[in-house]
Amino acid sequence: MWLSVLLLILTGLLVAALAGLFGGAFRAWDAGPLPDPQILSSAPPLAPSPARRREESWVRRPWPYIRDRLTFPPLDFPAVIIHSSITPGKCYRVDPATLTCTCNYFLLRGARAALGSKERLCRHLRRVYAEHGGLSAIVNMVLMDDVHFCETDQLWSGEVEGVPVAIAWREGDPWVTLYTRSNALNQLAEFERYNFHLDRAEWADGRMPRFNAAAIRQMLGGWFGSGV
Repeated sequence: MWLSVLLLILTGLLVAALAGLFGGAFRAWDAGPLPDPQILSSAPPLAPSPARRREESWVRRPWPYIRDRLTFPPLDFPAVIIHSSITPGKCYRVDPATLTCTCNYFLLRGARAALGSKERLCRHLRRVYAEHGGLSAIVNMVLMDDVHFCETDQLWSGEVEGVPVAIAWREGDPWVTLYTRSNALNQLAEFERYNFHLDRAEWADGRMPRFNAAAIRQMLGGWFGSGV
């Protein structure tokens, strides 16, 4: 009797051992070959695509902290009524003495800006300032460019090789906008707008200033990096 019980126990242990052996082999086969830790550690990291690097290069560019010294203080000039160029029959009261306007843009945004800053100027105040502010012709052109003017852009104005230049840019944008003279120096001054891409180091549509393109590009290189 004891011999039968012992034989039964040994048979059960043998069956359990065989089941564990075959079960482990099946799991290993199902999961596939295990990776070699040494191979994993030596695998090179995935390199970022060149397109991504080009896209982010201007984001990392050290933008110059160059602020214009242009201020727009109140003018000793009576209030005027300006007709809207967008909505026929609509008028706005513009007061140069207090730098205020009744248009929605000024009420929502310009009124919050400091007195004398360009952020305060709506298109109607800019028009009055261009006509009565006594500013240079190149700055007046910037103020009157309703399509491209942005009150939060950085703005620099001066001369490059004796030719008036105004440059506007915003941080995070690879395009720089330039205004400079386009006609002969012995004629009444005419100004045009140009655009330069900092990363591509090229002028938009191949259009560049007539007199001082190389000097402007060199100056931009000093401001934004030698890659320009």
